[in-house]
Amino acid sequence: MIFQLIALDLDGTVIDRDLVIHPDVRETIAAVQSRGIHVTLATGRMFSAAMPFARELDIRAPIICYQGALVRHPLSGETLYHATMPADLAAAAVRVLLDADIFVIAYIHDVHYIAAHRAELEAYLAFHPEESEIVVTPDLERLVARMAPTKLLFVAEPQVVERELARLSDRFGEALAIVRSHAIFGELTAPHVSKGQALATLAQSLGVAREEVMAIGDQENDLSMITWAGLGLAMGNAVPAVRAQAHAVLPSVSEAGVACALRRYVLNCTS
Repeated sequence: MIFQLIALDLDGTVIDRDLVIHPDVRETIAAVQSRGIHVTLATGRMFSAAMPFARELDIRAPIICYQGALVRHPLSGETLYHATMPADLAAAAVRVLLDADIFVIAYIHDVHYIAAHRAELEAYLAFHPEESEIVVTPDLERLVARMAPTKLLFVAEPQVVERELARLSDRFGEALAIVRSHAIFGELTAPHVSKGQALATLAQSLGVAREEVMAIGDQENDLSMITWAGLGLAMGNAVPAVRAQAHAVLPSVSEAGVACALRRYVLNCTS
């Protein structure tokens, strides 16, 4: 099969905890793009936090951010798709989390809004060395009720994240999209937002058939695009649920699994 669109998760797929792109990954992505094949990033990160990696990789296709709530072109800045959360539900979710003493971040226009500085912020910032704007607003619930966020993210110990995801799902059902993006991160977006939905929208805009799309990821938030794509691949470091539903499992991010996939499934299949 000849692929025309490759969607790559960022953290745990293209970059490891050191936030460095393996040279083999950078080189194989360049080789793929030189053949006219679209490559995009599909990440939970906000647009400004994804852009340094998009620039390093010379990504020319619109990138998927905020778990699929935003699709924006990295060169022109044109927004193809943007879904904000229903403000009343976002405010209710913030109240649920704050009442449980959970640290939560609201993303509004690529700005982080928090109720107070806490140790969990440092755990979050370890993944985000870029200088993002952080605004402390004691009444976070009221703010998001007035300014609908693109995403909410909460930070907690893994078992607490699991508990809160279940509790939020019981409370909001399908009224909000609720997903785990890391052992210590839970995220909420507008209903029906997902990387898979955004990838389908992007593929259609590029005139690419589903069967011509490859997606690679490692976390539960990648499942929607891995199961939608014509070929969905899991990193060797992927969580069990992703490994179980992928068409194949690659080497880990530290072993440049993305480069292995591109060489095997793309570069050797086009001439």
